[in-house]
Amino acid sequence: MAQFLVNVIGIRNVPTIKEINVRAAPTTTAALIVRLSVGTRGLTVLDAQPDSAGTRMNGKLYEWLKVRLPSGGDGWIRDDLIEVEGDGTPFGYPVLLVPAIAFSMARRIVGTPAVPPPPIATPPVNTTPTPVAPAPVTPAPVNPAPVVPVTISAEPRGRVIGKAGINLRAAPVSGAVLTRLNYGDTVKIVNAQPQGGSSNYKWVRVITASSGDGFVRDDYLSINGDASAFGLSKGDEYPAPMGRYWWVRGFNVNQNPGEPEHLGWDFGADTGEPILAAPNGGTVTRVLLCRKCTPDKPSTLMHGFSLGDTSIYSDEGWGFGYGTFVVVRYDNHLLPASVRDRLTARGLSGAALFALYGHLSAAMVMTGQTLTGGQTIGTCGNTGNSQAPHLHLEVRASTNVNAQWSNIRNGLLDPGVLFLR
Repeated sequence: MAQFLVNVIGIRNVPTIKEINVRAAPTTTAALIVRLSVGTRGLTVLDAQPDSAGTRMNGKLYEWLKVRLPSGGDGWIRDDLIEVEGDGTPFGYPVLLVPAIAFSMARRIVGTPAVPPPPIATPPVNTTPTPVAPAPVTPAPVNPAPVVPVTISAEPRGRVIGKAGINLRAAPVSGAVLTRLNYGDTVKIVNAQPQGGSSNYKWVRVITASSGDGFVRDDYLSINGDASAFGLSKGDEYPAPMGRYWWVRGFNVNQNPGEPEHLGWDFGADTGEPILAAPNGGTVTRVLLCRKCTPDKPSTLMHGFSLGDTSIYSDEGWGFGYGTFVVVRYDNHLLPASVRDRLTARGLSGAALFALYGHLSAAMVMTGQTLTGGQTIGTCGNTGNSQAPHLHLEVRASTNVNAQWSNIRNGLLDPGVLFLR
């Protein structure tokens, strides 16, 4: 893995800042050594320390990185002024396949360089990852924080999330194509009906501003508002975990004939797009960094494997196919009301939901960390069994808050139980 490097970015929303200070110690009161120009890249990291004066911004403690200077000396740079990339594990940071702002990450305090864990016993092919020793988790607070209210529009609408748009049809499935709706177009939802058979698709009758009414498949719509009367989302579910994305494919376990099994949702996005935690926060129960993924060849395809090669699913080095991934537990008492109702209806009253965020280019959290609402978990990537940058989102339920992901395969659910598209 590449060494850990610093790129000077200054403060991006203050373009008048052209240089940053390099100090003799990790605090702003230390002697000024030199000033570096914004745009300076590839400075080797030598050390990392918290701000010695305990200075914080928005509650987060500043970190300082000691770097080798272009002149040959060394000095300290504050983390809100820089990007980092490469193997940050010796300094308490994750492995970053693309540059990320250092201040956006929590740093794990380490005394010696981190060593990758030894390989674990290989599980049988086509099984879930081998369990490891339980990671520390943070118990639910005695006085839980209030659930963040979600504003639901009175009239449900949909936004087209097909990257290339989607056909508006005169009837479900194979009706005549009336027009092509574009990515981002907004439609009014007036009804919906199941596709039928074993399919989990629904067809939504919508009214468009320019083309009248017709039908579109529900997975290509991001719904805003209470559409539960039509068998669609309630509207209080967690939002999709990215700001800009497009739909790739959904959940399929013996439901849609002719389509491969798929245990979650795939959202396409650009590499580096931030992946966000749910509005009420959560607890990180596992982080796995893809040891066989490299910056120039992050996916298995780039190493000569075929897509879906079953040997990848039992290989921890490839993240069991997920590449770099993070698992977050969302405790029941902080879930939206409609989600708790769905769990109760399934006999899972009080259960927590565990969400896996896969194929990340970088993980920006650590096992055991308590997340704030909307905190950046990592960034979208193309690691593991993947053929293009995307987020794989998978959800499992368990009444055991200390459960490990590999042990709750029987709790697998369609991510629509918890998330909006």
